[in-house]
Amino acid sequence: MELDADFIAFCKQSVALEQRMAKQAGKRLNEAMRNNIQDINVLDRIADQLLDTMSGLSGTGERTYMKYIKYLGTFNPQAAKETKDAYEDIMGYKIHVAYAAARLAKELHKGQVDQAGKDYFEEHLSTVGRNGFDWKEKTVGFLFNVAEDTGHTVKEIIRKLKAILDDWEKNKEKHDWIYEFEDIVGSFPNEKYHKLTKQEWDEIEEALDLMDFRTTTNRETYIERFRGHRLAIKVKLNDLQYNMDITRILHPTDKDLARMERHKKEYYLLLKMLAD
Repeated sequence: MELDADFIAFCKQSVALEQRMAKQAGKRLNEAMRNNIQDINVLDRIADQLLDTMSGLSGTGERTYMKYIKYLGTFNPQAAKETKDAYEDIMGYKIHVAYAAARLAKELHKGQVDQAGKDYFEEHLSTVGRNGFDWKEKTVGFLFNVAEDTGHTVKEIIRKLKAILDDWEKNKEKHDWIYEFEDIVGSFPNEKYHKLTKQEWDEIEEALDLMDFRTTTNRETYIERFRGHRLAIKVKLNDLQYNMDITRILHPTDKDLARMERHKKEYYLLLKMLAD
């Protein structure tokens, strides 16, 4: 099939226009940094213009954006961290961890069913993981009940997760298994994988520890200990949201209805924690 000459010309013009836009945005961002502008709103507007182009997501554009993040860190480390986290999530540099988590959760929960008699991973965990906003929420969402339901310790879970990631890196041509989880995870992994920092691994481990109900004596203590851990709170909210859907149970009993009411109270308590 031969492409129309006008269409080819249009595509070339579009690419050229985008490259000019990326170049201009990069130039403006570099000038802002040279002039020591520290108004984050102004800087973000310029940086967003760079990210709005494909050229801004690779090569010189990406190097300029990473330079911008480093510059942010000189006067606002928290903003720099949040910007870098968001960028890595957009680019899919760490979504690999969520894929590995989905695979591990499916393996370890094999044969388990939920209260409605449906496959626990396919119904419950897939929903909680899929509803995660970023790669971290997805990762913990897939794995949050492994320790409680399978007897594996959180440290064992982390080791198994790292082993899958290590194997993925060593055998980059042999990872067809990821396609099984593409729809569940929701975004495709970048060819580049940015390894997690110790702080990120610690945050995931802490969240999984908090999610294990076996280590508490009652529901009140269990919910209260989430306070201050935003990752764990967000994942638990997704879990409770799933549990509050009474329609998944064909013939709910009084016990099911009472449990749903308890979940509602816990949900709003966690929402308040998140807002505090």
